[in-house]
Amino acid sequence: MPQPHKRHLLTKIILLGGLFAGLMYFFHPEVGRVSLLIDGQPVAEPLFRLAAIPLLLAVIAVVGVLAVIALFGAGMLMFFAVLGCSVLGLFLLAPYSWPILLLFGLMLLAMSWRGGNEGGC
Repeated sequence: MPQPHKRHLLTKIILLGGLFAGLMYFFHPEVGRVSLLIDGQPVAEPLFRLAAIPLLLAVIAVVGVLAVIALFGAGMLMFFAVLGCSVLGLFLLAPYSWPILLLFGLMLLAMSWRGGNEGGC
C-alpha cells in the first residue's frame, strides 16, 4: 500500500506559526508598547532600549537557525551539541566540582549503555 506524500509540510508549519504569533500579538493587552524591564522595573533610558534591539535580533536569528536545523531532522545532533556545551560551561564555571560532574557523566553513560540483549532484563 503506497504511503501518502507529505507535501508542503514546512510551509504549513511556518504559516500556522505565523498565524498563532499574529493572533497572540493582536490579542495581547500590551500591544504597541515596547517596554524594557530590569529587576521588574520599567526602564525609560533610550540607550538601554537601543542596546536591547541588537540582542533581540540576535536571539531571533539563533532561534530561527535552530528551528530550520530541527526541521531538517538534526534534533539529536542539536541535543548532544547543547549537552556538550552545557557540560563544558559547567566545567568552566565550576572547576572544583569536576568529580561530581564526572560521577553524573558516568551515571548517564551507565544508564544509556546498551547490552547484548535488547529485549529483556
